[in-house]
Amino acid sequence: MSKISIIDNSLSIRLDDVHNIRSIQKFLANRMGFRLRGTLWVSNNVAAENIIAVREYIQSKGGNVILDDICQQTVQEFQTIRQGFENRQEEAREIKDSPDNSFGDLPIQEFGINPRTGQRWELKNYQRKPVLHALAAVNSANFSVPGAGKTWMAYATYFLAKERQNNPQVNRLLVVCPKPAFQVWEGEYKTITENNPDEFHPENNIYRITEDTEPTMIPFLPDNYEIILINYEKVRNQRYEAALNAMLGRYDFFLLLDESHKIKGYETFTGTAIRELANQAERRMILTGTPMPNLHIGLWNQFEFLFPDENLLGEYDIFKKRVKNNEGEQRRAERTLYPFFTRVTDNQLDLPETRPVIVRCPMEITQQKIYDTIAHRILINEANRRQINAFEQWERNITYLIMAATDPGLFSENHQYMSDLIDLGGVELEEMITRYSEGELAGKIQDLRSFLNSDVNLDEEKIIIWCNFRGTLTKVQDMIEQEFGVGVRKIDGSPELSLEDKERSLREFRGEPGETEVNVLIANPASLAESVSLHQVCHHAIYVDRTFNATHWIQSKKRIHRVGMDDDVVTRYTILKSTFADSDDQTVDERIRRSLLDKERRMNQFLNDPGINENEMELIWNENGTGGNDYDDYAGLLESQRRRYTNNPEPEDDANN
Repeated sequence: MSKISIIDNSLSIRLDDVHNIRSIQKFLANRMGFRLRGTLWVSNNVAAENIIAVREYIQSKGGNVILDDICQQTVQEFQTIRQGFENRQEEAREIKDSPDNSFGDLPIQEFGINPRTGQRWELKNYQRKPVLHALAAVNSANFSVPGAGKTWMAYATYFLAKERQNNPQVNRLLVVCPKPAFQVWEGEYKTITENNPDEFHPENNIYRITEDTEPTMIPFLPDNYEIILINYEKVRNQRYEAALNAMLGRYDFFLLLDESHKIKGYETFTGTAIRELANQAERRMILTGTPMPNLHIGLWNQFEFLFPDENLLGEYDIFKKRVKNNEGEQRRAERTLYPFFTRVTDNQLDLPETRPVIVRCPMEITQQKIYDTIAHRILINEANRRQINAFEQWERNITYLIMAATDPGLFSENHQYMSDLIDLGGVELEEMITRYSEGELAGKIQDLRSFLNSDVNLDEEKIIIWCNFRGTLTKVQDMIEQEFGVGVRKIDGSPELSLEDKERSLREFRGEPGETEVNVLIANPASLAESVSLHQVCHHAIYVDRTFNATHWIQSKKRIHRVGMDDDVVTRYTILKSTFADSDDQTVDERIRRSLLDKERRMNQFLNDPGINENEMELIWNENGTGGNDYDDYAGLLESQRRRYTNNPEPEDDANN
């Protein structure tokens, strides 16, 4: 009878006469990596899966195989763990497949009193399912849409896991997130717990790890703080990573990744460092509402973090090859992951419907001349791209057109707002571009000023103004301060703007106690499109310009339209669109409008799909700068320019009105 044993941390197999045959020998040597040492086949792999695979193969050839006591114990422990995992998986699946209204009240001790109602804070019906699902699954993903309240759901999951003390137990929370999210996690914690009549929650219960935090002190932070915040960049620093590992070993931690798509890259330092931390935590959770290109490949690292021992999707290199352009394998991956994530869709939020209002802004005389010159040159260069490589510059070309349509003053270094203008009529075009701000106010700047005068009360109404270019941010700020005499705060992502300055500006805009209140916030979507909630105080956003980047457009809207807003609030989106003064030809702004409408329509299909569905993510969610990564947008723009600048116009395409 053949026997499998563990001797000196090695797996040893003694084959009897029945099993000592060529097929088994080849299997052990070539498939399983064993080496023959005398009469024993030996491997350093003592994992239970290895023991089971070898035993099953040998037995398939006939005869019996016995395990020594250590092997039996290893296999039994593995099967117990696997059965527990399968039980949790089935329970999580049942919760996920249940209707939202099948879950009753979910009281949470840490939740305080809602000052508006006088009652304890409660989760929405659709928020209870992800919480109960996460508790059952132990490790889970919440892919709810932006604005669904993922932070509240995550806190509720942690509080209940700590309170119930079900295995595995937790008593501390570590949140890895982008720096801008620090204020969100601190603010939401304060909102949730501040008016709790049963427990005292000190102001310093949360600690954020910053540049001032000495790594040697990190392992001891949980002695004084329950919730620790750290940003992704810190985790990939070896000193901080080692300190976090030591800290996680001292307490029972719930480890949470906010905006977990930040670790989608398998080979990145951040992705590797996060995976190293996974096994140190008792429970794990990932949060993201932002889909990404190459969705299935991007999910591997995130679920490897959640389940480092289960190998749900197989080895990365094999998985990557298997799912690439293979719809069948992609669907298989979706079925594998289905029990482990929940997704609150846009439809479930039942937020008040909003519709953007387009304000037509005819370009001024010189502005249109500059725009036409740039557009015509792009068209000519594109026709001769083989000679001058214009094809490779299409993203830059789009940016130039957006700048000209917004304010040609962006082409110079002078971004100040000027109310006293001089006559540049006799100046050559090239010099006119560099001195544009001295002689003319762009159509959008003039129409923004008129709109603020007629449709907005800056003394009483809070507004957020979105601009993609820092020069526009500066000019709009100057204009509002000079013309209207009100305070403005600007967030543009510049290195000079510290995180502390940014957070102070947000507190002032929200009108938090002890701060100088302001009613106007001007921001760049790239620096403020996620991890910020303004819906309690602001219900009007003005877009001076937009790009083809649908991520920035959709996420920026969510800053003021999300769960927790009053039902009777009307959210306004005012969009300034440059037009030609002399015709109805399409400007770059019109092409952007049509493109974003189409992308948003398809994105809404995704956001209302509770499953994982690639759904043309690469087209819809652009991450690569102003122009995005979709050349089709540029091709459509060129067609509109051919209609204006050639004698052979193409038929109009259908507009999405």
